[in-house]
Amino acid sequence: MSRIWITSDLHIGHNKDFVYHERGFDSIEEHDEKLVRNWNELVEQDDVVYILGDVMLKHNDQDVDFSYGVSVLERLKGRLIIIRGNHDSAEKIEIYKSCANVERAGDAALYLDYPDVGRYHFYLTHYPTLVSHNQLKPVKSALINIYGHTHQREHFYNGHPYMYCACMDAHELKPILLDDIIEEVKLKRSSYKEDTGLF
Repeated sequence: MSRIWITSDLHIGHNKDFVYHERGFDSIEEHDEKLVRNWNELVEQDDVVYILGDVMLKHNDQDVDFSYGVSVLERLKGRLIIIRGNHDSAEKIEIYKSCANVERAGDAALYLDYPDVGRYHFYLTHYPTLVSHNQLKPVKSALINIYGHTHQREHFYNGHPYMYCACMDAHELKPILLDDIIEEVKLKRSSYKEDTGLF
């Protein structure tokens, strides 16, 4: 049975030290090789992976067709669905669509019910998006935003239990199982209730 994974902000080929150095690497090539290894150790070929934007950039000025990034992206296992991030131009979206492992690319956001029975509800975006107020619904009736962009290390946006960060920076350069996100959200929702005294 296929599984669902979520991740964001791969920044493949982004040859700036504020990306790879902040993630603990000496070069973007080292960063990208570790990303591929981590990914392919977890993800199976039939799994679905939602990438919430900022997939790749040019490796250098000569990389006009993003060939380096494409070569890395095509090595990733799974059936990839790519949400548009601020670094994902229309040109890059078309390049993503040409990769055999990419099933869909270019939406600004996606709504996802999971699983088929006893559903949870997700709003997948690149940017963090407020989907609930302080008076929170139970987890199964809430709309939970999973987002990228911020490069934060914390898993929740300002401690909000229904805003979950999928950035690679927060998850040791690995995608996250949606089932694991659900468990984290449940725990955070419980502690939020206790900490705020609103319920």
